[in-house]
Amino acid sequence: MKVLVFAKQIPEVNSIGFDPATNRIIRENVPLQMNPFDRKAVEEALRIKEKYGWETAVATMGPPPSAEIINLSLMMGIDRGFLLTDRSFGGSDTLVTARILSSFVSFYKPDLVLMGKYSLDGETSQVPPELAKLCNFSFKSSISKLEIAGDICTADQDSERSIVTYELKLPAVISVSEKINRARAVKQGTPDMSGKVEIVDSNKLGIRISGISESPTVVAGTERIESKRKAVFLEPGERAYETAMQVIKTHYAGDIEKVSVAEDGVKGIALGIAVSDSSVSMEIASKNFQLANADGLSTVMIGNIEPADLSRMPANRYVFLKESESRCIAQFIAEYIRKNRPKFVLYPSTVDGREIAAFVAAELGLGLTADCVDLRIENGKLIQYKPAFGGGIIARIYSKTDPQMATVRPGMFRRLESVSGFAVEETDVVSCNSNVKRISVLDVPPQFKPLNQSRVVVAVGKGIRKPDNIKEAIQLADRLDASMGATRPIVDFGWIPRQQQIGLTGMSISPDVYIAIGISGHDNHVVGTRYAKKIIAVNNDPNAPIFQYADYGIISDSMEFIKGFLGYLQTH
Repeated sequence: MKVLVFAKQIPEVNSIGFDPATNRIIRENVPLQMNPFDRKAVEEALRIKEKYGWETAVATMGPPPSAEIINLSLMMGIDRGFLLTDRSFGGSDTLVTARILSSFVSFYKPDLVLMGKYSLDGETSQVPPELAKLCNFSFKSSISKLEIAGDICTADQDSERSIVTYELKLPAVISVSEKINRARAVKQGTPDMSGKVEIVDSNKLGIRISGISESPTVVAGTERIESKRKAVFLEPGERAYETAMQVIKTHYAGDIEKVSVAEDGVKGIALGIAVSDSSVSMEIASKNFQLANADGLSTVMIGNIEPADLSRMPANRYVFLKESESRCIAQFIAEYIRKNRPKFVLYPSTVDGREIAAFVAAELGLGLTADCVDLRIENGKLIQYKPAFGGGIIARIYSKTDPQMATVRPGMFRRLESVSGFAVEETDVVSCNSNVKRISVLDVPPQFKPLNQSRVVVAVGKGIRKPDNIKEAIQLADRLDASMGATRPIVDFGWIPRQQQIGLTGMSISPDVYIAIGISGHDNHVVGTRYAKKIIAVNNDPNAPIFQYADYGIISDSMEFIKGFLGYLQTH
């Protein structure tokens, strides 16, 4: 039995430069590293080798210097290492990358493929499911625990609101989350193994491909996102709490707008996907309606959320699927696209939404842009604005294929409600076998509301000091009708569920108000809060970096602030 890891060499995200004169990313002299999620996949392969005796291999696609991460993998204990390199591979987007990797899967013939859930430079999460679809392998993403028995793999998936356990039939592709393990270091004295790296080019794979010309997505430009916030400092005490409440009571995104959905348009269909979460699905429907309304299109939504939970959704029709498995939903959507040829398709950027979108893209050979924060129609094209390199860079992307497709980051678009209802068509997905079986679901405790479903998010960092203090922080969030979040160290301590983690390896949020308590404000955290409308930072260190990214600053001990704010709320 063989396990193969696909890893990627990336620049250190926080070291990336940007030339405002040319609007180009500066990569020169930026340190390179193995994508951290991929290193977790390498570690998991080594544990499979140690537990089950499987052969292990790591492969990367890139120029010759990328061989350094293969050397690192071999030094960690991997059996074989491959560098997939060819000038024709340059400029490949996610779909063409998946096609090249699928050729190597056919060449190496693994029983299990492991990958990181995404790379920190691109953050698409698209290559693993696209690869699985092209190889006809079972697939699940964001896996935090893995066990193998015979030809069955049992995997725990970290979704937005729960941990879902699945059984997958091998062969399978699995993308792993940061929670799955702690990667080992190379043992001191281990010799360099760069001489063991095996080179594989297009001839060896038996393919003819052009990364630039065959990629269906095009990056039309980039721009840097700079923080324009300048903190107004408030004296700790009642005046600070009063100001905080004034900020919280202001609806920066505006109230929900009521709209009239016209009869079916004659120019075509705008398609949106309603899965994972009713609130996120309403956002998808709202943006879908706005884009369609400007172009005279009918609005259609497809999904597995009960119609009653989508009351007043702005759409002409809702196709309700009695199906929960991502691959089967994707199969139905692909057939719908073939028959009805929508102008564009919008998916939620959730665990399920990203899987479904990537399956459809691979099935139909379509371009797909991930995690968009804005969408516009220009000259008949859907222009997609996507964060990259930790959110500090925004890429402007369009697709060469139709329909144009994008996943949309939750919390980015104003919610609309229709003054009338929508037609519902119920249907079943027939003849679908994903080789994946859901075994159990463990929900996040109810006191932790979803981060993307509240106008206000309260989050704590190491300034909270001890787990007993979390209870009072949760009380404050509850009194403010807010979601409770945390930095990675607090999650790693086990004080708050991982689904509540905010930052580079957690969630990106965009609430009206974000209250950061006892959070230092390092880059890995603040990249997840760039799109909050207002930020209130509380820290006892006046030089804490968090104040550079805040609209209001309060220099105070975390617990003094929390206790004081709770007292204020009891008397006002």
